[in-house]
Amino acid sequence: MSEKVHVELLIGRRVVDANGKVAGRIHSIHAERRGDDCFVDEYHLGTAAFLSRLGISAARLIGWQLARAVRVPWYQLDLTDPERPCLRCTVEELKG
Repeated sequence: MSEKVHVELLIGRRVVDANGKVAGRIHSIHAERRGDDCFVDEYHLGTAAFLSRLGISAARLIGWQLARAVRVPWYQLDLTDPERPCLRCTVEELKG
């Protein structure tokens, strides 16, 4: 099944995991164009994704240690209600 969602409406949305724990906000969406359509590969959540979006990921070069963005494969994000996206697993399962 393919879902069509306006991705611009997802940026900044808070995501909770299967246990209701806040996983972070969507700050980056990675997609691939196939023909006339775009298919999402993964979503990046959290402060590190936000900083990367601003071009601050090079901070490591000057010695800052930044956390890594939470990377969510497309199939792990439930967009049944795009205003309240939620993970189909826990945050710990994604990081593990």
